Amino acid sequence: MTVETLLASTQYSDLKGGAAADRSDKGGPSEWLRQNAHMTDDEFLVGIDFSVGENHGVHRDPVNVSFLIIEARGFDNVAAHIAALPTDDPLELRRVSIDMALVDFFALFKRFNVTLTPLDTMQGRVYHIAD
Repeated sequence: MTVETLLASTQYSDLKGGAAADRSDKGGPSEWLRQNAHMTDDEFLVGIDFSVGENHGVHRDPVNVSFLIIEARGFDNVAAHIAALPTDDPLELRRVSIDMALVDFFALFKRFNVTLTPLDTMQGRVYHIAD
């Protein structure tokens, strides 16, 4: 069994930041996984790991997407299950890794935002744009 951490990183991690997304009106990643027989109704999507390989200035599909799934039903049940475990106890998850076109990945979401900065002090920092 491999133990991993849900945290973005690359070989050098020159830039770090965060991401936020809104599910698509058509159900988003969980619905897509169910429709494509990758997840059952008794499972819950707890994470997505989206990676783009070395581009060398030109993007080429596919991108790798790993969906992290737990065997439990419903947001409240999953949240309570995770909260009840000590934070250093690894969760028992199932990974579904899929190579997909970038446009297909972004189609799973209504909106998608990523922020990146080379400075740790900029993450979450309030700023003003000079006119």
